[in-house]
Amino acid sequence: MPHMIIGTAGHIDHGKSALVKALTGTDPDRLQEEKKRGLTIDLGFAFLDKDIAIIDVPGHEKFVKNMVAGVSTIDFAILVVAADDSVMPQTREHFDILKLLDVANGIIVINKCDLVDDDLMQLVKEDISDLVRNTFLQNADTFIVSSTTGEGIDALRSYLLGLPGKIKPRTGQGLFWMPVDRSFSIKGFGTVVTGSVLSGSVRVGETVERIPGRLLKIRNIQSHGNKVEQVAAGERAALNLHNITKEEIKRGDVLATPDYFKPTNRLDAKLYLLESAPKTLKNRVRVRLHLGTQELFARLTLLDQKHLLPGESAYVQLHLEKQTATRRREHYVIRQYSPAITIGGGIVLDDQAAKHRRFDSNTIKQLKQLEQQNPEEIVTLTLLNTPYQCLGLSELARQSGFLSEEIKPYIDKLVNDGEITVPGKGNKSVYTHSVHVRRLSETIIRVITDFHEGNPLKAGISRAELKENSGPKISSILFDYVLQKLVAEKQLVTVDRWIKRREHEIRLSAGQKALADQIEALLLKSPFMTPSLQEIAAQIGTPVQDIEKVTGALQGQNKVIRAEGDLYFHQNAIEKAEQMLIELSKKQEEMSVSEFREMLNTTRKFAMGLLDYFDAKGRTERVGDTRVIHHE
Repeated sequence: MPHMIIGTAGHIDHGKSALVKALTGTDPDRLQEEKKRGLTIDLGFAFLDKDIAIIDVPGHEKFVKNMVAGVSTIDFAILVVAADDSVMPQTREHFDILKLLDVANGIIVINKCDLVDDDLMQLVKEDISDLVRNTFLQNADTFIVSSTTGEGIDALRSYLLGLPGKIKPRTGQGLFWMPVDRSFSIKGFGTVVTGSVLSGSVRVGETVERIPGRLLKIRNIQSHGNKVEQVAAGERAALNLHNITKEEIKRGDVLATPDYFKPTNRLDAKLYLLESAPKTLKNRVRVRLHLGTQELFARLTLLDQKHLLPGESAYVQLHLEKQTATRRREHYVIRQYSPAITIGGGIVLDDQAAKHRRFDSNTIKQLKQLEQQNPEEIVTLTLLNTPYQCLGLSELARQSGFLSEEIKPYIDKLVNDGEITVPGKGNKSVYTHSVHVRRLSETIIRVITDFHEGNPLKAGISRAELKENSGPKISSILFDYVLQKLVAEKQLVTVDRWIKRREHEIRLSAGQKALADQIEALLLKSPFMTPSLQEIAAQIGTPVQDIEKVTGALQGQNKVIRAEGDLYFHQNAIEKAEQMLIELSKKQEEMSVSEFREMLNTTRKFAMGLLDYFDAKGRTERVGDTRVIHHE
């Protein structure tokens, strides 16, 4: 049976807590002050059975922020109206909040029926009908009860017990996400936090992240009053956390799958200003933002409107006064800074928003695409907005605001259509937009072309220098993929450590050619004890900078090899030494450095330089103090 979470809503003293107690036998008012004053101040929790949890919220206007924290996580709402009071200010405000948070299912309960006659009851029904007209409660079932006498309670309880099979449950798949609504400590156990699991699942022994960056291990779990090994979306959970105090984690924090969600201080969103809002909303106004179980302060930038009239909507950017964690498609409520009344709310479109200029047509176009929630368009937009990066399926799903299994078919279609490229393979598959592949290809070709023009005597550019000059934040996976693609297309060629355009050739001037002949002659004169470039410069009587430049050209032409320790050998000497190794391997499989040195009649320095070269090439392999000689 799927789990579900029910929440109450309604004006102060309309009997919400008494109703919960009558239904469950549990008094949701847990604080001494609440019991003393007969007034719900904070969230209360009770369980109708093992599958259904009820969150009781305060009705007083001073505690609306606690009410929002409670109903932000519910699947089903009970709008409670007292028969002797009818619709009151907090009835309207609570109902507005339910609508802004996109609660889609609920019922109406008229409480205290024992205090009114039939005529007054009819007037209350008419008031409620006016309130809920054209809303999700317009055709909702209505129950008339008395928490005091018990009238109607059994029928209501029976109805609620039958809900889990009728209401679409939250999926237990995807990433774990649980906003914290309580934190306390239990002697002998340590810190316990409670919340409603909104997506994914978690098990005892697993690690979750308190965003940002605090990894916490789960020691024990309770759900709906029972000790369990796992909790999933749709369930109330009490998590016993290791190595954190109750003061270090509080309402408003979020526990989530590690390493996926990032804190932010800027959100893009769609905002709906209530028709009941008392005045026009101006740009840069300071508001109270209710997001999940937290209350934050933020400045609100209107992106597509000069100002916002009651009943209108706009795309906005919320600049938060402190960082928070949220997800795309999360619903939020805003309240006036002072006096604190609910004025609007909406949905988060981008939880990692860049700073925007007002009235920017491209920004507005992108926000419209995010609002429409077309998975194919949003996946495309997400990848377009992460230039030169690759995203795995889970990260792409997170940034798109969908579950992995929801967007995988759309990704596959976009891959087949050529819109998305898959640089990785198998389990390492990652995705990027094909436009980034084309642009990076063009950039790499341009960088190499510019390098050849500025360095005509060099064989090519190193991989590290090419990557650095192609852009500061290019994914290594994407860079390697594009490089291999250009080589496969024969636009580029790799030669030893260098990358070059296929048509690039080193061309020496007559003077440089003469200098190259002299350098080659000196390297061949003593092939296994070659002079340094400084010594060559002294013998020829040419500046060492010119020697370095021409020697580099000879390397590019594969006539000279540079070994470790700034040792240079002619290619003929390398081939001769390699042939000697092949002949030696016919007699013995291994040799010492001394044997190799004596065979070449050289010193240990040059012998080691050559052996390092042959090790890298695979001709020899170091095993302890000896070298194994490979035939091929």
